Amino acid sequence: MKAIATFAFVLFALGSFAADIPKAPVPPSPYLPIIYKYADALVDRGRDTNGVFHSALNRVTMVPLALRTSGVTPNDHQNLLRLLYTLTELSTKPKYREAADAEVRRFIKNEYAPHLSSRPWMLWERCFAVAPEQGQRLALPPLHSITDIRRDSGFIIRAGAADYQRTPHESWPVGIDRLLDTLEDPASPTTEPTRLGGDSSNVFSDLSLAMDCDAASRLVPEPHASKWRKFAEKKDGVFCSLPHDLKTTGGFITGDLGVGAQRQTSLWTPLLGRYRGHTTAQVAMMCVSRYENTGNVAYRNLVHAAADAYFKSMPMPEDDVGPMTFGHAISLQVAAWRSTAQQKYLDRARELADFAVKHFFDEGPLPRASLKSTHYDVGTGADTLALGLVELHLHILGITAVRYPPNTIDR
Repeated sequence: MKAIATFAFVLFALGSFAADIPKAPVPPSPYLPIIYKYADALVDRGRDTNGVFHSALNRVTMVPLALRTSGVTPNDHQNLLRLLYTLTELSTKPKYREAADAEVRRFIKNEYAPHLSSRPWMLWERCFAVAPEQGQRLALPPLHSITDIRRDSGFIIRAGAADYQRTPHESWPVGIDRLLDTLEDPASPTTEPTRLGGDSSNVFSDLSLAMDCDAASRLVPEPHASKWRKFAEKKDGVFCSLPHDLKTTGGFITGDLGVGAQRQTSLWTPLLGRYRGHTTAQVAMMCVSRYENTGNVAYRNLVHAAADAYFKSMPMPEDDVGPMTFGHAISLQVAAWRSTAQQKYLDRARELADFAVKHFFDEGPLPRASLKSTHYDVGTGADTLALGLVELHLHILGITAVRYPPNTIDR
């Protein structure tokens, strides 16, 4: 009886002690209310009578602007769509998913071609879920119709792999094997070898192609899967071997300018990264994708170096920076925090996010198109910034039950 009483006392004492331990405070995050206002404005007031998202709007009146009246596709809003699916999980409100599904249906029903040059399409699984009646194979464009043979081939390979997983057809992966052989042939008229002094876009086009080949390899059988992974690994080796001196220059090497000078990415410009080249953060997010999918430590080191380059840098007054660049910079810091557990990276992500909220969301629920513009324009990456903010929010609060889309498709 004495032993039982002693044991009971110990349990009581431990229980009392545990009850006295204060709960760890939940760190505040101001970002989610801003994201909900952004999403609500576009879902409730930012679509036409057919449910299509407008591409450019007055941020106060929400009146459409005639800035980008043609050529806008669901792919231009893809990070917004990915964000809306995430908000559906966070809020359980179906309106976000329904709005996103409407755009996805436009895409899969061939109102627009599966290949769109601004971004790879990442929502194939959702496409097939919302449009199961889409029985025919995807109408992939011919290679001679594309402008960047490396990068755009990667987009087509990714799309074809998704389609192959749904309706296998052996002739398709065999054709991709031949395409990769052609891209590896230095004598091919369709390509130039990736090297300093060559076409500078090849450096990043090859990195983009590696991302898509690796992703597609997970959807096809052997021996194709191994061949595509080896192709991607070879491109990884070339990219990581370039002299990217991020600590000194803050940029990735993109090519030679002659007389010993090298072309590099910049931290905050160009304004429209998706259309006019690359910023350091944009390329670094491609490195994040390769590291997290392959475990290649060379990419991890580049990610950390790029994150450090942004640690004490902000745009100059003359820099007309778009929201996309801040979205990439925020996600880059979060990625560095994930792989190092160093609080400084999460703190820097918050500093960048606070600056972006103050300067982009300064009037109305939508972010301005750039630091020197007053309207909203989908082409400058508002959805990329929004995705970066929601990613940061989930990390600050330690929310793991809701998956966030990787902010790596702007390439």
